[in-house]
Amino acid sequence: MIRLSYFLRKRPNLSDAAFRALWLEDHASLVAGHAPALRLRRHVQSLVLPDDPVTQMLRQVYGTGGEPYDGVAEFWWKSAEDLEEALRTTEGQRAAGDLRKSEARFVDFSGSFLRFGMEIPQINPPEEIVAREGTSILKGYYVGNIRPGLSDEAARFHWLTCHGPLAREYQQFLPYRRYIQVHALDLPLAVPLREAREGMQEPHTIGHAEVWADRRDLALATGPEVAQAFQLLAADIHTFVDSAAAAVFVAKEYVVVDKPIMTTPLPTPAG
Repeated sequence: MIRLSYFLRKRPNLSDAAFRALWLEDHASLVAGHAPALRLRRHVQSLVLPDDPVTQMLRQVYGTGGEPYDGVAEFWWKSAEDLEEALRTTEGQRAAGDLRKSEARFVDFSGSFLRFGMEIPQINPPEEIVAREGTSILKGYYVGNIRPGLSDEAARFHWLTCHGPLAREYQQFLPYRRYIQVHALDLPLAVPLREAREGMQEPHTIGHAEVWADRRDLALATGPEVAQAFQLLAADIHTFVDSAAAAVFVAKEYVVVDKPIMTTPLPTPAG
């Protein structure tokens, strides 16, 4: 499985209502219509809630100062090869061009970025958890660059082998239903996608974190054990992430395309 995470900032001339209409309605329909040509298996739009009290609480807990994005568009494919093959077809190229033109109406490319990634679950119950509108479930994001002076390899190793186990160890005190690390993948395919969106830069980051939580659980997450768990996690994050510039925010998810990602024939190891 391969996924693309696209962190969006809206064009400055657009109101919040106009951005939502263009993205959640017009663009969502366009993506759904082009899904077969792009061999897209799943697409979720996460609308950020920058003024939500939980966003403000998480920013205080983790000591972050970066501005939230306006939305996150997420795409899943069976494999990178599947996407590459789709983009070599006339239909796939036409679909990609249509989506790019549609994005230009509401996305500030210079303030947005996209990258491919690989999901590594840390807290992952078997049931599906989606932060749908009308429910008390929220999806949280932590997006930040690595701490200056630390190599990508060292930061990634610590995130995976130290921070992940720490979160699992303190899971009993945390209000999170699910937690995954999305590790950035340096795929050549990302270059033309960024170049097609004038002004878009490549972030210096090893990935981002995603959590799902219920507002009711967050309201009950009090006491010295909970406070200590958050303090330890925040202190550990500071060792490998530039927390002062990182962005933390919560969102609601809108599922646009939802097909089985792994279908026969299954991918085989390369090499």
